[in-house]
Amino acid sequence: MSDDRKRLAVAISSAFFGALLLFLAVILPAEFGRDPLRTGALLGLDTMSNTTADALHSQLEIHKSDEVEFILEPFQSLEYKYLMDLGQALVFSWEAEGELYFDMHADNITVENYDESYLQGNASSDQGMYEAAFNGMHGWFWENRGFETVTLTLKTSGFYIHATEYRGGSSMDRELQPVL
Repeated sequence: MSDDRKRLAVAISSAFFGALLLFLAVILPAEFGRDPLRTGALLGLDTMSNTTADALHSQLEIHKSDEVEFILEPFQSLEYKYLMDLGQALVFSWEAEGELYFDMHADNITVENYDESYLQGNASSDQGMYEAAFNGMHGWFWENRGFETVTLTLKTSGFYIHATEYRGGSSMDRELQPVL
């Protein structure tokens, strides 16, 4: 065998074994969750194959959005909630011209007298994402505890059925249009 052929055979063999080592050390742990050399755990690649399993959540309800403005006179309050099923998601932001007391909470419609409060406090804005822990009415109570009239704007997008406003002892349902 000539020197050129030997060098070519060594180069091909080296490339093959290098590719095999790369496959075993990096690609198998990252793409397929297999880690025979334990390099995936060492490099943090072993969790990459599991990230897509929980990334997609199909929803039965149609995606809707809502934007509503409320005027709260001094010492006036209101409650605004969305009918949502377990696991449905809601992205929200609200902003007020002044500080309001708020309570983000939910009432379970399948278990009598069961409600859960998630966040209470005083603020002039908040934003985030909420996932319904059970079937029920999910939303906010706001109260103007100041002496000035406050305008509150709420924007949401999510997988809810409809919205209900509770104010002054009565309630009003709002049918919301799907996002197309």
